[in-house]
Amino acid sequence: MHTTMRNIYYLFSLFTLILISSACQDKDIEREGMKLNAIDEKDIIGELQGDNYIWTWPEQDNLQMQVTTYTNGTKGGTILVQGNSYTHTAVDTNIEYMYVFKLTDGSNYSTGIVKNYMRKGATQVTGVSMVQVDKPGGYDAKVEWSAPTDAENITFSATNGKRTINETLAGNITEYLIMDVKVDDVWNVSLTAVNAKGTSLSATVSLKIGKTAIGFLSAYATPEELLKTGDDDEASAWLWLKNEYPTAEYIYFGDIVSAGQLDLYRVLFWMRDLEGVGENEVWNMPQVAIDAVEPIKAWYAAGGSLLLWSHAIPYITNLGRIDAEILRNNDRAIGTGFGGWNGDAWSMAVQLHPGSKFKKDFSTHPIYRGLDVVTTDRTKLIAFKGAGWTEDHNCLFFNLPSILTGLGNQEEACYSLLTEQYGIYPLGIWDSQIDWVSQLNVWEAQQGNTEFKGTILCIGNGGCEFSMRNPDGTPDISAYPQNNIYQDNVLKLAKNSLEYLKTR
Repeated sequence: MHTTMRNIYYLFSLFTLILISSACQDKDIEREGMKLNAIDEKDIIGELQGDNYIWTWPEQDNLQMQVTTYTNGTKGGTILVQGNSYTHTAVDTNIEYMYVFKLTDGSNYSTGIVKNYMRKGATQVTGVSMVQVDKPGGYDAKVEWSAPTDAENITFSATNGKRTINETLAGNITEYLIMDVKVDDVWNVSLTAVNAKGTSLSATVSLKIGKTAIGFLSAYATPEELLKTGDDDEASAWLWLKNEYPTAEYIYFGDIVSAGQLDLYRVLFWMRDLEGVGENEVWNMPQVAIDAVEPIKAWYAAGGSLLLWSHAIPYITNLGRIDAEILRNNDRAIGTGFGGWNGDAWSMAVQLHPGSKFKKDFSTHPIYRGLDVVTTDRTKLIAFKGAGWTEDHNCLFFNLPSILTGLGNQEEACYSLLTEQYGIYPLGIWDSQIDWVSQLNVWEAQQGNTEFKGTILCIGNGGCEFSMRNPDGTPDISAYPQNNIYQDNVLKLAKNSLEYLKTR
């Protein structure tokens, strides 16, 4: 009896195990497979056409293709493609690109097909700038650039629509002079580096030949009043400008009543520096500047460009380029103190490296031409202030990129959308802020999705002080102040900025 019960228990246990096993197998068998079959890998074909890489595949009825791009292993964007082709524009050389293709009906996705591509060739030409050169009886146009170290030749192309220049230059050449350009000409220039492996992504620049004058904006009625009663940085900026550009003219805001008065000017420069006041005064523009908003705005919309330095930067909101509430109601650093002695050297970072995911290098921008750049393991730095009496008058803003785009400050897509759609380019940040696309410290506002054809360049870094005071705190009003060992960098930045804006 005992043996019989033991056998029954054994049979029951075996039966239970079989049921469990069957249930697991049934579950595996019933698991739903992919509803969409992936496209055959060999049917996705890529081809470089100019600077673009174009992927094509056979037509897929009622299906879209999801394409995800990775750059050197870092995920970029994902898009849905109608039709049977995807174009990756402006493909740079010597970068590992990976593409994942998935068919979708809007709800279901196929498995991904992975494709790789690297465009081999010379490194792209950087730092391209173009300036108009006055000469007796007319003008030339000078093109300058930084030549890549791996270029054997540089293909130079330029046209104004009627006249075309095509030249093959040695790889170490860094400038070209287009002779005898005419007023109202628009010259478009393209430079392509070439070596045995292939050609680089093209670098381009354009310049309209015409008015060259620079206007110095001021809330002081005359230069004499500015020098006698104005801020030392503002006064020094005017003296420096007049020495560097003898044709530059002093423009009192109160004298501006129409946009036509400004037609002669290529660039307007306003250096504004306040001290010993509250932040509200930075936002409260002088009444004469407010009264001149409409004519300056019309000139700016038609293509005029402005250099706004220090506390002049909020004027960009008066001109309607950016909503004032966005700047005022978010993180910012605005200084108006009297300052004091500081023994540190201040450097500004000119390369972003958000979360170590990607890099955006500003050091080759034309405004930094000729300045000493120090490369570290994560960024690039330019020194602007040495030991001395420091006012620390920052005028800069955080988080605008994220607010405008709705994307995270460590995402490359945030930077891309900020520049491509909104026309705002970060160009310099505190060295402690390189991990985010967040700080507008030195920055550029191009046209973007706005009515304004001109460009505004904003210099808000407190280290870019135009005239550092004497050790005892007294002002040093001169065209070329000497109290800052890095003053040449500040003045080069100013001149480069004006020359760059003359090309816009």
